[in-house]
Amino acid sequence: MQTPWYRQLWGFLRTRDGLGTLMIAAFSALALGVVPNMLEKLWDSGWFYLAVFLVAAVTVVLGWMLRRERGVGVVIPLFPQALTQTSRVTEMRRASAKNHASTLFIDPRLLRPGDRPLSPADRADLVTNLIDARVDEYKSSGAEGNVTLYPLAQMRDGFLLGRRLFNDQHASLTVMHSSRADERTVVPGVVLGSHLAQPLTPAQQSLVAATIPRSAPDETQAHAPTPAHSRPVAHPDCPAQHRHRLALIVRLTPVAGMTDDARHVARTGQVRRPSDATHTGYVFDESDPEAAGSPCGAHLVIESSVGQLPETREAFEAVAAHLRQTSAAAKDAWQTESGTGAVETRLFITAPLPITIAFGWLTANENISIVHHHRELLNTPAPVPDPVPGPGPGSAQATP
Repeated sequence: MQTPWYRQLWGFLRTRDGLGTLMIAAFSALALGVVPNMLEKLWDSGWFYLAVFLVAAVTVVLGWMLRRERGVGVVIPLFPQALTQTSRVTEMRRASAKNHASTLFIDPRLLRPGDRPLSPADRADLVTNLIDARVDEYKSSGAEGNVTLYPLAQMRDGFLLGRRLFNDQHASLTVMHSSRADERTVVPGVVLGSHLAQPLTPAQQSLVAATIPRSAPDETQAHAPTPAHSRPVAHPDCPAQHRHRLALIVRLTPVAGMTDDARHVARTGQVRRPSDATHTGYVFDESDPEAAGSPCGAHLVIESSVGQLPETREAFEAVAAHLRQTSAAAKDAWQTESGTGAVETRLFITAPLPITIAFGWLTANENISIVHHHRELLNTPAPVPDPVPGPGPGSAQATP
């Protein structure tokens, strides 16, 4: 059924573009109509007409600001269906529609063709290709503007998405953040760009110093990690063939026990805790959550000293740059200390999503992998083995 024209007109006038068009049309006519009166009253008292003209001109500019191109927003819900919070997805879509002239919503069903989930790397590829296609379509129409991402994802998907985005050339790529304090608030998280790879400014160093202590709990002050130098903690019992691995443990959100669990998994490769055999949530093999991984030769902990990081672009970008510089220094230090060739970094991380994406973007060309954490496996008890059937009542038993 076709919508009547007057309803279409009313719907358009209620939008940002419609309001801008109405303001430009009405106040342009008013401004142009005042000009002859201003000339007529030039030798009399033209102050009143001048004021009206200036108000009309300013309103025309405001109307243009409402009509100007505001780039593309891309809403990316990558959480598994069981963990997706519909309210947060709704707020991300609402924020994108408010801030941009065009919004692309990546339907999670696209990431499950034939109701079978794609691999994490394939998901990141597909999402990035969809972003590129939408941006190309938007620019081919003659429109201009920046690309802004509104992601909701687990740490692994965010990290892999950041690595994949590094290969794309965008003039500006902003990653928004859904506030933990208020799920209705969406704020700029980071802008992915070459400035993240620059040395920290004094202001950024102050932001990092206020949130991340200069030493990890099991490191001495003499070997405290700084943005310029880091010294990993060695695992003396690690087999020689695994000493080239370095575990980078990053805890920037208040997750109890995360650091201890990650240390244990990094040292032993075992995914269950030795004390009570409950699961740490870390998984090396998606097909077998109980499978052990190979241990690491050393680890480095970067841990926040505050409950929540300041949810500002300045703080997130400073911390992301700090992670990159500290991990690079730790890698160099461990390569020297262990005498191994190429160091492989394993990442255990819980952090605001924009920081994780930025860290993936910054380390896109490095030998680093992320250990996935399954929340649904966390603290689950060890599986009970099936009982071994005993001999039947009529079976014969051997005598000594």
